[in-house]
Amino acid sequence: MHGKSTQGNELKGRHVLLGLVAFFGVMLIANGIFLYYALATFGGGDTSDPYRKGLHYNDTLAEAAEQDTRGWRIALSYDRGTGQLSLFLRDKAGRALRGLAVASTLGRPATDKEDTALKLIESEPGVYSGRARLADGQWLVTATVEDPAAPGAPYRLKQRLFISATP
Repeated sequence: MHGKSTQGNELKGRHVLLGLVAFFGVMLIANGIFLYYALATFGGGDTSDPYRKGLHYNDTLAEAAEQDTRGWRIALSYDRGTGQLSLFLRDKAGRALRGLAVASTLGRPATDKEDTALKLIESEPGVYSGRARLADGQWLVTATVEDPAAPGAPYRLKQRLFISATP
């Protein structure tokens, strides 16, 4: 008497090989997709020439200390209806700071793809404004303020701005 043949249910070497090839093929495809999107969405380093900037870090700290001694009070606002970005500048005593040159950059915190340069012009005493259409979400506003009458280290501002989807 012969037992039943289980030839159709046997695990053979080619089945194991096909299973391994399929498993690693799926893993390679998934990793390839992740790698593509990682490289396509990351703009690179946070700063240009980090080594040289690191060498002059003490100068950066000295400029920051000098900036703190000025005691300037700064407020930033954005009017979604008009697209106007305004920077309010006051000195220690609360007087409007006039006649300054203000250059700014608007961008997203995580990428440089939407970076836009914007020159802010004094629209009224101590208020420097410019027009820019900003989409919803987080924005990073960096500004450099220079006083042509008093040459020296410029005042630097780096502030986040959130544009809400609901007005």
